[in-house]
Amino acid sequence: MRINSTNLSEEQVLKKLNIPDFRHLSKDKVMTFFSMLPNMDPEVAKKAIEQFPVYASAVKEIVSDYMCFINKVLSDNEESVQNYYECCRLILSSLSKMLEQEDLSFDDKKYIIDRMLEVESHIAKKDTENKRHRAIIVSFVSAVIVSVIGGLAVVLGGNSGTSLPNLDSDNDNNKEDSDDDEYGSVA
Repeated sequence: MRINSTNLSEEQVLKKLNIPDFRHLSKDKVMTFFSMLPNMDPEVAKKAIEQFPVYASAVKEIVSDYMCFINKVLSDNEESVQNYYECCRLILSSLSKMLEQEDLSFDDKKYIIDRMLEVESHIAKKDTENKRHRAIIVSFVSAVIVSVIGGLAVVLGGNSGTSLPNLDSDNDNNKEDSDDDEYGSVA
């Protein structure tokens, strides 16, 4: 049976999550729940959140677990990059010592210097690759966090507590009028 992809009913959501009711929504199923939010009837989503006993703490825990995972990935990457740099430093040191030999021909010295420049080029490429890798991870983490927050905002009606001023209001006070004059009145 294929589930309709728009305005999922409570029964469809529960079936997809394989739980009897939303009180059984566990931390490992929250991400699946979030991925279904855009296709869910808003009332079903609100009902789910009301029934989920530790919703906020579960979201915090998921984000925390995710950040620990990302930190581990970055740490592993950093260790790998440092090992690579250490190997490059050893190669450069060896090549530098070879250059100190007085019996080398001009062509031999040129060859060694070319190899040193090649190693330096590899270091620069690795540095660029590492920065790109970190940028991708930061972008991905940001997207996940924004999705979680956005999903929550959608479910809760998107009320952020901020409001825009009513430009058509006849209740402008004198202070606002003086501010308008300072910046140029809009008629």
